[in-house]
Amino acid sequence: MEKARVVIAGTHSGVGKTTISIGIMGALRSKGYVVQGFKAGPDFIDPTYHTLVTGRNSRNLDSWILPKREIVRLFCEASEDADIAIVEGVMGLFDGLDGRNESGSTAQLAKLLRCPVIVVIDAFSMSRSAGATALGYKTFDPDLNIAGFILNKVGSDKHAKMCTEAIESATRLPVVGAVKSDHGITMEERHLGLIPTAERSYFEPVTSRIISSIHSGIDLEKVAEIALNAPPLKEETKQYVRFPKNRSKMWVALDQAFSFYYNDNITLLSSCGVDIEYFSPLVERSLPSDVCGLYLGGGFPEVYAIRLAKNTAILEAIRKASADGMPIYAECGGLMYLTNSITDFDGRKHEMTQVFDAETLMTRRLTLGYTAAEVEKDNILFPRNASVKGHEFHYSKILDVSQDVTYAYSMKRGVGIDGTHDGLIQDNTLASYMHLHFAYDRSIAKNLVSETQKYSRR
Repeated sequence: MEKARVVIAGTHSGVGKTTISIGIMGALRSKGYVVQGFKAGPDFIDPTYHTLVTGRNSRNLDSWILPKREIVRLFCEASEDADIAIVEGVMGLFDGLDGRNESGSTAQLAKLLRCPVIVVIDAFSMSRSAGATALGYKTFDPDLNIAGFILNKVGSDKHAKMCTEAIESATRLPVVGAVKSDHGITMEERHLGLIPTAERSYFEPVTSRIISSIHSGIDLEKVAEIALNAPPLKEETKQYVRFPKNRSKMWVALDQAFSFYYNDNITLLSSCGVDIEYFSPLVERSLPSDVCGLYLGGGFPEVYAIRLAKNTAILEAIRKASADGMPIYAECGGLMYLTNSITDFDGRKHEMTQVFDAETLMTRRLTLGYTAAEVEKDNILFPRNASVKGHEFHYSKILDVSQDVTYAYSMKRGVGIDGTHDGLIQDNTLASYMHLHFAYDRSIAKNLVSETQKYSRR
């Protein structure tokens, strides 16, 4: 496959990868390129920013969760009709699962996709030392194709010139641009990362300012040239999308409270035989009679707990649907929503759906990392004894879980709900802290769709 592509990586988290990446994506689009965005690793928020500036759904590529062949397949399928693919890295370029190998790192993903890499360096308070930093990144892994550097947070043209001279003389690689510090393009965050685009009514002005900064500070033609010089990529056999005639309808929660989804999960569900419609648990009052399944993703239900609790009609409707055997799959924020209540950061308790006899408590302690588990009990996604990979990312705990609860997973890596188990099962409802990418095993989507079709035939 001949595809222009480049990875925008960073020396460390917080270096400005997302700002630089969305700026480059938006700037290239404004120059007439069809741009496909990707995000390395398990991130739900950054891809939504890519989507806004490119007009195309950004995709996640995780080199630890997904099989290597699946990564290449997903990349090729998503970028097939694009002019250029931009992959935003995760953490620092070489950071991954642990300090001993490259598993899960941006570097590993770049090598799998045979992508040239442009490294973003935070130049604040540096000059000639930028050359030493760049040289270290160039030489650390000889198999990695580092093709250039971008300076971020430079103080002046003179500062940018000093850093550029140091880097180019040390590495013999180009500095393709320098972006000056600008407090007006700061990306606001909360406890799980950037504020989701679903909440940002002021996103357009910020985006415009970021893109303008990239236009003036980065040589976009040089970026495109580096991407065009990517070597051919052996394309995996396509998994053709099929749309069965006998289709069921699934409602997917999507609003300010629930927005954490892998776009490929939605695509795979649709290809397996469901019509996806989006709904808001903040607004909707009932479930239509033709809905045969629910998907409740992660997000920020704790931030919108007051509004969620006030919508008692939909809480009751979801509780009844679960008791009636409707297939319901929930992750993280969705799990919290399906418990008896959420106690927020201020200690205020808000009643939720009460599908599961358990309580959710927000804490100040972050649970973050990759997960691995074995399936203990057949459920709507997996048969017993199947292996599962995913990730968890939250500031909450599930407490006072009923003693007669049924767990879906036995944890081999990660915390889950109680340090040993994850995934609560009630009838045909499955809810876990673990986020799953359905391309890990394409039978996940098939199994869930099969359950919705069974429910539709009742």
